[in-house]
Amino acid sequence: MKAGKFIWASLIFAVLLGSFAIAPEGASACSCAFPGSVNEAKLNNDVVFDGTVTGKKEPVRLFSRSSATPITWTFEVHEIWKGKVSPAISVVSVQASESCGYEFKEGSRYIVYARNSGNSLEVSLCSRTALHSAAGQDLAELGVGSVPPQPQAGQPSGSSTLLGWVLPIVGLGVLIAVFFILRQRTKRRPTSM
Repeated sequence: MKAGKFIWASLIFAVLLGSFAIAPEGASACSCAFPGSVNEAKLNNDVVFDGTVTGKKEPVRLFSRSSATPITWTFEVHEIWKGKVSPAISVVSVQASESCGYEFKEGSRYIVYARNSGNSLEVSLCSRTALHSAAGQDLAELGVGSVPPQPQAGQPSGSSTLLGWVLPIVGLGVLIAVFFILRQRTKRRPTSM
């Protein structure tokens, strides 16, 4: 009987030791179906454009980050095939490919397929989004797109919009200063009795 217990204990020990020795395969939480044809991707997305990444904005996190942290990417748009797109546009994608996020690189040019979530345009690893240099089939099938609308002369730009806020505030400050100066002068005048 003692030999039987020893064999079972040895067998359990060997199985446990073996389970530690076998390294698990790397797992990816993101699983995508094939994105389909260019036309299907164009139909299934709200915006399709060609642009160069000009900026990246990560949310401020005090403690930890996860692969699902949303990152905002800003693009200079060169050509549009679908959607209302301005010359500069932002899209959101989660931090890492493990969570199906598309990891853009600043300064690189992409063909971007994005969906409107109501709050932002979102891009995922599962879309047909690709580097411009690797998107030959997409460019051929999409054909010639349109150029994003440029601000016309006389339309407010970002700086003139800022001026539209600054001037009234300065004007209000001047009016308040004049009011207090006049009030001080009336207090200083001697009253005649």
